[in-house]
Amino acid sequence: MLALTGITAAMLLKQWRSDLLPLIRLGTALLLAQAVLSASLPVLALLRSWLGANGLSEYVEVLMKALGVSILTQTCANACRECGESGIADGVEWIGRVEILLLSLPLLERLLSLSGELLRLGGAP
Repeated sequence: MLALTGITAAMLLKQWRSDLLPLIRLGTALLLAQAVLSASLPVLALLRSWLGANGLSEYVEVLMKALGVSILTQTCANACRECGESGIADGVEWIGRVEILLLSLPLLERLLSLSGELLRLGGAP
C-alpha cells in the first residue's frame, strides 16, 4: 500500500512539480524500509535469543550491524543516484564497505586467535 501511494504521488507530482520527485521517492523508500524493519523485529529477536543461548550473540550482533549498514548505504546511494550524483553514490557505497570491514575486524581477530590456539593444542605431544 505504501509503494502504491508513493507511485501515485510521484505520478501526480511529475506533471506539476518534477523537482519534488526525488523527495517523494526517497520518502517512499524510507517508509518502506521502516515497515520492513518493524515487521522483522520479532524474527530478529527470536534469532538473537536462539543464538544467544549458544554463545553466538556477538556474531549475530555484528551480522545485524553489517546488515543495517548495508541497507542504509544502499538507500543513501540510491537517493544520490536519483539526484544525478553517481560519483557521490559510489563514494557512499565504498564507505559502507569499509565500515562493514571495520565492524568485522574484532571477530576476525578472535577467529585467528582461536585458530592459533587450536594449532598449538593439536601440535602438543
